Amino acid sequence: MKTTEMKLAEAIADATDDHYFNSSIVAHSLADQPYHTIDRIMEMIVKTIRYQAQRHNNDWENGRTSEGLFLANELNNYIQEITKKYQFNNLSLPK
Repeated sequence: MKTTEMKLAEAIADATDDHYFNSSIVAHSLADQPYHTIDRIMEMIVKTIRYQAQRHNNDWENGRTSEGLFLANELNNYIQEITKKYQFNNLSLPK
């Protein structure tokens, strides 16, 4: 049996494969949530960026990557720097 998290991940992946998928609509809807929910969404985004940055590094060594993975790597670098500068109390961010 799949967990709620795995079902969500598959639903997101399936939806983004649709030619007519509009990421702006999803982003707007997610941004219009209560603060606690927004914090959990940002945790998920940061962790996604981190895993994609790791994939970028692995793929780069094998001579391939994508612009999205390149961007994730750059964002991950910035996230690492900002977490050194600020202490987040309500976010559980990777170290």
